[in-house]
Amino acid sequence: MAGLGFPLGLSKELIESTVAFPVRFWVVDNSGSMNMNDGTRLVPNSAGRLTPVKTSRWTELSDTIVGIAELASTLGARTDFHLLNATSQGQCFSIGAECSDPSAPADVASVAERVTLPELRQRFGKISPSGSTPLTEAVMQVASLIGPAAPKLRAKGQKACVVLATDGLPNDRHSFERALHELQRLPVWLVVRLCTDDEQVVAYWNGLDGQLECDMEVLDDEFGEAAEVHAHNGWLVYGPPLHRAREFGLHNKLFDLLDEQALVPSQIKQCCEAILGCGTLPEPEADPAAFRAAVKESLGSVSPVFDPISKVMRPWVDPQRLCKAKKESCCIM
Repeated sequence: MAGLGFPLGLSKELIESTVAFPVRFWVVDNSGSMNMNDGTRLVPNSAGRLTPVKTSRWTELSDTIVGIAELASTLGARTDFHLLNATSQGQCFSIGAECSDPSAPADVASVAERVTLPELRQRFGKISPSGSTPLTEAVMQVASLIGPAAPKLRAKGQKACVVLATDGLPNDRHSFERALHELQRLPVWLVVRLCTDDEQVVAYWNGLDGQLECDMEVLDDEFGEAAEVHAHNGWLVYGPPLHRAREFGLHNKLFDLLDEQALVPSQIKQCCEAILGCGTLPEPEADPAAFRAAVKESLGSVSPVFDPISKVMRPWVDPQRLCKAKKESCCIM
C-alpha cells in the first residue's frame, strides 16, 4: 500500500473497508460521449513531477479503472467492472479475490470474466467508447447479483459497494430511478463517479443524492473534489490517494463530510489520525498548540502528496491552518 502512495492510516482505512464492503461492482460508462476531450489525467514529466494534462473522458476513466484494479489486486478485494456496452475486448471483468476464496463474500454471484491486472490494463487500452447509456439495465443486473446474498451480508453487517462511473444521464430516467429504488432496498453503499462538469448532469445526480434513502456519494474527479474540500477544509491537502480511496469505497463516513462542511475540531483530529495513522493526537480544543505540534511531528514520517490545488507536492496537512493559538480554540482559517 505504501508503494501505491497510501499513508499508513489511509491504508488501514482501506483494509477495514474491504471487510465492511467485501465486494465492489463498477458500472462503467463506455458510451460515445466518453470520447469528448475534456478529461484530465496526471502524468509525470521528465523531472518526475506529476503534471495534469488534458485528455478524453474515457482515458481519464480508464486510468481510474486501472488504479482501482491495482488497489483491489493489492488488497485481495473482489471488484467487478461492468461496461454499459459490449466490446470486442469483453464487457464484464473481475479482479481481486476469487469467488472460491474463503475471504470472498459468500453467495455474491458474478458474471464477470476473471482477469489479471496486466490483462485488464491491456484490454481497457484497446476499448473505443461507442453506443448509448443503458444505465437501467446495468443497475438491474448488479442488483440481481447482490439480491440473493443480501440476507448474509446484512447478518454480517456488510454491504456491497456499487460505483456508477458516467458522464451523462440514463437513456430512460424513470426506469432508471425505479431500478435505483430497487437497489437501495439492498445492503449497498452507492458511489457516483462523474466524468463531466456539465451542470445539467451534475445537478441531476446531486438531486438524486437528496432523494434516495440509501447511502450515496457523488464524486467529481480529484481536481473538482479538491476544490470543494479546500473550500470547507483548507487545512487538508486532498491528494489523489484519498480520492482513489473514496472511489474504492470508504466505510468511514467522516470522509463523506470533507466536501460538504467544515469539520469541527474533534472531527479534524479523527481525520488526521485516520489519514496519517499517527495514533491518538491531543485534543485540539483542550490544547491547540500541542495538537499542531503533534500533527507536525507525525507528518515527518509521511511522504508529501500531490496537491491538485497548487499542483505541487505538499504535506497532507498544514498544521498552521488547523488552529489559531491566540484564541486557544481550533478553527479553520
